[in-house]
Amino acid sequence: MKRFFAITALCCISAFIAQAQFEKRSYLNDAALAPRNHVLDFTKMQLWLSFETSTGLVKGRVVHVFTPLRPTVDSFFLDAIKMNIKEILLDGKPVNYHNDSAGISILPAETLHWNTEYNLTITYEVNPRRGLYFIGWNDKNNLSRKQIWSQGEATDNRCWIPLYDDMNDKLLTEMYVTFDSSYEVLSNGKLEERKNNNNGTSTWHYAMSHPQSAYLVMLGIGKYDIKETYSASGVPVHLYYYPQWKDRVEPTFEYSEVMVDFYEKEIGVKFPWESYSQIPVQDYMFGAMENTTATIFGDFFMVDKRAHLDRNYIGVNSHELAHQWFGDYVTARSESHKWLQESFATYYNQLFEKEVLGQETFDWDRRGSQNAAIEESKKNKFAVAHSEGGGVRIYGKGAFVLNMLKYVVGGREIYNKAIKYYLEKHAYQNVDSHDLLIAFEETTGMDLEWFWDEWIYRGGEPSFDINFKEAGNNAEIIIKQTQQISDVTGYQYGLYKMPVWIEIHYTDETTDKKLVNINEQTEIIKMQIADGKKVDFVLFDPGNEILKSVRFYKPFSMLQSQAIKSSSILDRFDAVAAMKNINVESKRETLINVFNKEKYFPLKVEVVAQLANDSNEKSIALIKSALIDKDAAVRKAALKNASPLSNGLLPAFENLLSDSSYDIIEMALVKLTTVNPAKTKFYLAKTKGVEGIVGKSTLIKWLEIAYNSTGKKSYADELVKYTSGSYEFRTRGNAMAALKRSGYFNETLIANLMDALLSPNDRLSAPAKDMLKFYSIQSKYKKMITDYIGSVQWTSLQKSILKANDF
Repeated sequence: MKRFFAITALCCISAFIAQAQFEKRSYLNDAALAPRNHVLDFTKMQLWLSFETSTGLVKGRVVHVFTPLRPTVDSFFLDAIKMNIKEILLDGKPVNYHNDSAGISILPAETLHWNTEYNLTITYEVNPRRGLYFIGWNDKNNLSRKQIWSQGEATDNRCWIPLYDDMNDKLLTEMYVTFDSSYEVLSNGKLEERKNNNNGTSTWHYAMSHPQSAYLVMLGIGKYDIKETYSASGVPVHLYYYPQWKDRVEPTFEYSEVMVDFYEKEIGVKFPWESYSQIPVQDYMFGAMENTTATIFGDFFMVDKRAHLDRNYIGVNSHELAHQWFGDYVTARSESHKWLQESFATYYNQLFEKEVLGQETFDWDRRGSQNAAIEESKKNKFAVAHSEGGGVRIYGKGAFVLNMLKYVVGGREIYNKAIKYYLEKHAYQNVDSHDLLIAFEETTGMDLEWFWDEWIYRGGEPSFDINFKEAGNNAEIIIKQTQQISDVTGYQYGLYKMPVWIEIHYTDETTDKKLVNINEQTEIIKMQIADGKKVDFVLFDPGNEILKSVRFYKPFSMLQSQAIKSSSILDRFDAVAAMKNINVESKRETLINVFNKEKYFPLKVEVVAQLANDSNEKSIALIKSALIDKDAAVRKAALKNASPLSNGLLPAFENLLSDSSYDIIEMALVKLTTVNPAKTKFYLAKTKGVEGIVGKSTLIKWLEIAYNSTGKKSYADELVKYTSGSYEFRTRGNAMAALKRSGYFNETLIANLMDALLSPNDRLSAPAKDMLKFYSIQSKYKKMITDYIGSVQWTSLQKSILKANDF
């Protein structure tokens, strides 16, 4: 029966796919749709590097091997930002060139011809402001970590390597790095050799065995220990960590080896590189970067077991690993098709989390992506495959679309077959969205062009109004598409078409279901109600397979049953959320039952939000229970929504000052000192010495409250200390914000803010500039800032930065 039903459903979906024909197609214009024009195919790059760390100077020599793509080439251009070119040789001979702040124009004396291989050698020096970052080398207090690390995406490797810096070319890379022997050096590929020199330095030689795009070239230098391990399939895994943080290795790198094996099995393609490394770095501006064979990630993800409650690396870890297939093995041809990298990495990250954390985690991730996509569509109607689509679409929405694609083609087995075919067909090559479509059509025989048009090439999402009517044994489900009609959304005239399941659940716990093909503005679906059965609740798209917004009026009795009985967490959640405006007397018992029944946090959090201000003793007991719930998310919800000064909750709130979660301690400290300032001294004593995780956030907040409640200058001066270059930028930014809120300013802070303003890290320089501007318009501080600027001997680069920022 189950086998017959599955085949019937697949046949219905396939028949639906073959239906409508397009009369016209309209899309939003995308200037970045086509890949960048280029005349050469770069096939290999060898790079020799050394550094002057105190000045942030790169000394490099790069050899490019290339062949022309045109019959003849008279000149060509390499990206190279503000580089000091020492020498350029073409096949060993000097060649004419012209360089400016953007790059180098090479002018060969003789015409280059295709089917001929050439070698170009460039010796250069550069002080990069982007792409390669020198961390901590000029810290006057010698507290900061000392590192050098790269961030190439999207096109920043041109800031430290002269090269063709775009994603639509792939080349083999080798890197030779000479540096202090007491450090570790990581780059792409296999470590071929580490040679010890006579001057206290070593030279590391890394080489790739398969080609990669230029933005994936990486370098990481710092003081690390390395955990050497293997996946079950034998892939070498190198996990870098700070020697002082050995206790953070296991919580941080949890599942790292297991992920490799999961992806090899799920994707059907072996790990496509020689090894896999991960390296944490200080002051990383993003989350992580999937450089081929060597992921860089922010060291704020290196957490101990306690901090793991608030933040963990599992999702980011699995996302970046998935990129080794989707992004590195096959790489988008242009920015318009970047979803082929980010959507896939997000989706396979979600699949891994489903494997280890469960179906409800997977579904809740999808719901977050759905909500974000719908909100983004209120701003514009860019598509997933559009260079201006934005992170919400190329990450979360695209991942949701891939899950819908799996649903439409008939499930995991046929979807996985198509993905394996797509990857192997385009191994180590560039791809676009049409390549994926062709792979699915060639493996499934299905016409899926409508799906690509509706969900990938055009924007928006459908919105449905649903009504259920029951008359005797007859039921009608009236479905209306109510989204704004546009010629750049939907499949035709702004309407959407999709196969959708409708389920009628009965009080005897049996179910009738029907697959319907939605493609009209209004559809009336008729279903029979079996004799003697009573409808309990009705679901439109059970499990939320389709990206959409829905308004489905249901009586409270139906919501009650759905909230308790539905198998999908999303359907249960929707029922509870729909009770928000229902009188608390009517819904209290149902919500309490939901809270006691649920194991995963989202519904418990929603119940807490709805009952937090209810003075009934049962609701108060529930809030007290929530404040000690084993899930930190539930405790946070109670802390956020309930009042500590009502219903005898103050002792329970005060207990949270000793919580296992750093986030909860900080939240409790802020809330309690705000609503109950008379006990601030007691609350500060209870939380003294708690640092928190990212950016010392709890400690910074503690110092801010301590200064504002006591006026003691020592607390403010400690905050000033944390704005200095001895600390990573998140700590510095948190301290700046605390000082600004507190209205504290002195000469030491000016020096620290000026140092931050000069940083190439926009996430540090921007808040520093904002704070300096804030104080410079106040007459009593303006002169202090002006005098400080006049007292320092600035370099020409520093002067230009100050001028650009109006100082």
